[in-house]
Amino acid sequence: MQKILKIRKIALLAALSMLVIAGCGKKQGKAGKAGQKNPDVAVDSAAVAGQKIPYALKEGKRLFSHYCAVCHGETGDGSGQYYGLTPTPANFTDKAFMKTLPDDKLFKAINEGSASVGKSNMCPPWGKSFHSEETEFIVAYIKTLAGS
Repeated sequence: MQKILKIRKIALLAALSMLVIAGCGKKQGKAGKAGQKNPDVAVDSAAVAGQKIPYALKEGKRLFSHYCAVCHGETGDGSGQYYGLTPTPANFTDKAFMKTLPDDKLFKAINEGSASVGKSNMCPPWGKSFHSEETEFIVAYIKTLAGS
């Protein structure tokens, strides 16, 4: 598994290097030409949706869907397949709630169980199931559910 993680890291670094290199050679057009878009204008949301999703978020979503969505729901709103859980699973789409959860607290809750951060003991510790990098992917994905 360590070998796979090393390969992933090397591939990620190579991809990031290629993106940096590709972005550095672009020439900027002259301002004021007819038909040119203003770079200060917000990007169209359809264009953003068409961009490729980074590997970390794809993997975070995959892991979340497999391990977490049963309770937290596919969208992270706390409405998973298990009804009647007391207390109800966390709603990761609630922006106000998510502002109270720093990354390290989410990381700890995933690794050591939600009881480790003063929450319900219903969410088990997943630390022995995931490598720390995978937990980071899940945390990154959870942060996107509230739009942060």
